Amino acid sequence: MWFLQMDTLLLMLGMSLLMGLGLRAAGERQRRRAVLCWMPLLDIALLWYVSEKLTVFYLGYTAVTYGFLAFLRRRRRGRGVWFALLCLGCCVPLVYSRLALRWPLPTYGLTMIGIAYNMLKAIDALYYEYYGGERVPLERYVNYMLLFPVLTAGPVFRYREFDRTWDDPAPLDGERLSSGVRRIIRGLFKKVVLAMAATKVLWRLVGLIPRLGLLAPAVPLASLAVLFWDMSGYADIAIGMGHLMGLAVPENFKKPFSAPSFTQFWRNWHVTVSDWIREHVYVLLGGRRLGRGGAAAVAFGVMVLMGLWHGFTWLYLIDGVLLGLILALENLLNLTTVNRRKAKKWVFVLRCTLTVYLFALNSMVFTLPIREIRLVLGGFFAFMGGGL
Repeated sequence: MWFLQMDTLLLMLGMSLLMGLGLRAAGERQRRRAVLCWMPLLDIALLWYVSEKLTVFYLGYTAVTYGFLAFLRRRRRGRGVWFALLCLGCCVPLVYSRLALRWPLPTYGLTMIGIAYNMLKAIDALYYEYYGGERVPLERYVNYMLLFPVLTAGPVFRYREFDRTWDDPAPLDGERLSSGVRRIIRGLFKKVVLAMAATKVLWRLVGLIPRLGLLAPAVPLASLAVLFWDMSGYADIAIGMGHLMGLAVPENFKKPFSAPSFTQFWRNWHVTVSDWIREHVYVLLGGRRLGRGGAAAVAFGVMVLMGLWHGFTWLYLIDGVLLGLILALENLLNLTTVNRRKAKKWVFVLRCTLTVYLFALNSMVFTLPIREIRLVLGGFFAFMGGGL
């Protein structure tokens, strides 16, 4: 990806350090916030260096979605209806880009990399104004939408979190410099070394399945390693750059492999996305007042939408339906959480192992083409049949 190209990476590091040094030189809090007002220029410069078309698209999307905020601000009647319509309006580029991958729709040469994440950010800003009743300033919104470390692949910065860290940006000191650089190096090691090595292992295992079907059960684990190191590696890079810039970029992974249920795994796997869903969908629809049946229905619907969020294909839709059924079943049977202190150790470990492997099977949707997935599943069932 473009952010792993050496020239782009060095430019991003240079910009992060420049902002950090600017905050340090500014001194007092009010001056540090003034320094951050110049950040959009750096964001736009980086975007332009990477792709002029990407720059045009995001400048346009930022302008239009802020127009949505200004429009909603002036409504006195029917605000709820307008709010819902504007949220749907934020989704239009994502829907269009997904449809353009399947049908020959005109894209006018525009590039929409990262729109799935930035759509969530734009909707969150609408929520902030509609439910919080506070105005989103233009300069903060531009910074919020164009912040380059989290632009293309998250973590998803909610506006409330961004506003809080913007109000009191931390000046760069030795500790922040050290922690930021270490986090960036760790992220690069995950993406460049571990994820690439796991990818080679994954395809080697897939290639051996026709001759050695007993290797099929190992493929999902290799697939999960690829997905985890790739996604968490990028999150580490973004968080590290945030450290250098004085901004607290939220964590995206919180020990998911120790989750004893699929519901908990999902909450800890892509934390910023799952938190966004919980705040904007689950709580909005009633939260704990829904009861088991209502929570199960919401969980199912959300996972189907998440499948389509990844892409408008039958594979993603079926994946969303299957995951939704698992989460719905856990809600109906009250298996969403486990008290680690009360549960027997072997039961807890067994549930964690089964949960991780179940998610590993699911991860193949994101790492392998459909033909190879069928090959792996065929080898897997052949192995199970041979074992029986």
